[in-house]
Amino acid sequence: MPSKTLQRSSILAALKNIDQPVTPSELLNYASINSPSLGIATVYRYLKRLVASSQVRKIEAVGVPPHYEIIYKKDHRHFFVCNVCEKLSAIKRCSNDFKDLLIDGYNIKSCEVIIYGECRKCST
Repeated sequence: MPSKTLQRSSILAALKNIDQPVTPSELLNYASINSPSLGIATVYRYLKRLVASSQVRKIEAVGVPPHYEIIYKKDHRHFFVCNVCEKLSAIKRCSNDFKDLLIDGYNIKSCEVIIYGECRKCST
């Protein structure tokens, strides 16, 4: 049986390599390549620890299961959810045009945008 350290490093490496939000099940599929006996319970436990230590972000969007992604020092990210296949993807950049939407005197400290629609695969 692989050590917990191997399982944890496989999970963390998978999150870093994927560079997109994933569900715990998707993460298990990626991480089990390097740690075949890895189980879903271990993935959930370690994700909980990574979220608590601010290494991983939990993304909760309406209509899809929670997704997780590694947190880098770079700026925040926004997301697109496909209403058909329920895939959640990170949007490449922030438009930064949100200030035009605010009432005078309001200041943005942070923002989170989730756009819903159909991905390329599902819209064809």
